Amino acid sequence: MKALEKYLIRKRILIGQKLQFKYVGVILVAVLASCTLIILTVYLSCWSSLAEMNASAQTAAAISSILDKVNLMILFELPILLVIACFIGIVVSHKIAGPVYRLQKAARDVSRGDLTTSVNLRRDDELKNLSDAFNSVIENMQRLVVKDKKLIFELSQITNNLYASLRDKKINEEDALALIRKLNDLVGELKTLILQYKIEKG
Repeated sequence: MKALEKYLIRKRILIGQKLQFKYVGVILVAVLASCTLIILTVYLSCWSSLAEMNASAQTAAAISSILDKVNLMILFELPILLVIACFIGIVVSHKIAGPVYRLQKAARDVSRGDLTTSVNLRRDDELKNLSDAFNSVIENMQRLVVKDKKLIFELSQITNNLYASLRDKKINEEDALALIRKLNDLVGELKTLILQYKIEKG
């Protein structure tokens, strides 16, 4: 249970600050624009209804008093609404910024040659498909590199044996040709593996 809690608890809420602040900014602008539009609609509809009804000065004053109270409520509630929207934006953006941060870190590790890395995301994080695809790429690279290393080790052993045998004159022509054929076979396998990498466009 403790392991699960540790996995679900977020240690840092602000991981990719630039991305998260941009995300929160968009949410705040959307909330402000929506509130402004609603307020303008209410005011315009009230005053246009008054104009159409040819309301008396007393009715207009009563409605104006009501709208003043609404103004006070808006001034009090809007900052609270913006704080709530900001908090929700940061929490939700973390589900994107966290995976992006982990993917960037893993990509830097792979670029330095560390193929033991992988991207592990929480259940509720976004970009799960992307992290799975990235992990699949790393696994494929690991398999190819393991095969390359094995072939290079075998090539190294055969060339060392051939060199030692030729130096000590302990090999006949038939055995030397057999080793050379084995070397050619291994080089062919290595070429086949290398051709799986596409390094040029077109």
